[in-house]
Amino acid sequence: MNPATELPRSVALNRLAVLAFYYSLIAFFIISTPLMLGEVSLGSTVISLIQVFPLLLFARGLQTTRARTYGWMSFVVLLYFIHGVLVAFRAEQLVQGVIEVSLCVGLFVTLVLFIRSYREHFKTPL
Repeated sequence: MNPATELPRSVALNRLAVLAFYYSLIAFFIISTPLMLGEVSLGSTVISLIQVFPLLLFARGLQTTRARTYGWMSFVVLLYFIHGVLVAFRAEQLVQGVIEVSLCVGLFVTLVLFIRSYREHFKTPL
């Protein structure tokens, strides 16, 4: 990002919050999948990669602060929210489901806050 397009403090803080929830969600999937399956194996590693891969597609756009990427990420995170709700309905995986839902809600809210503050500052449509 060049100095002409430096983000104001409020937008930059929203961006940091988005990135914190984003990377927390990725770390959650990498850590929790072997716990859900009860073992660390090639299968659990592959499942973790399948869960994380769609999130990784947005990494570059989120790092370079492309507003359109933040918009699309807000749609994709809703799919992970649905997954978290479905996981939470299994009694033995209630904690993992609640954590996933909480991370998704946090990510969605911070994405919306970032997009609104970005649009207000730069006076641009998404």
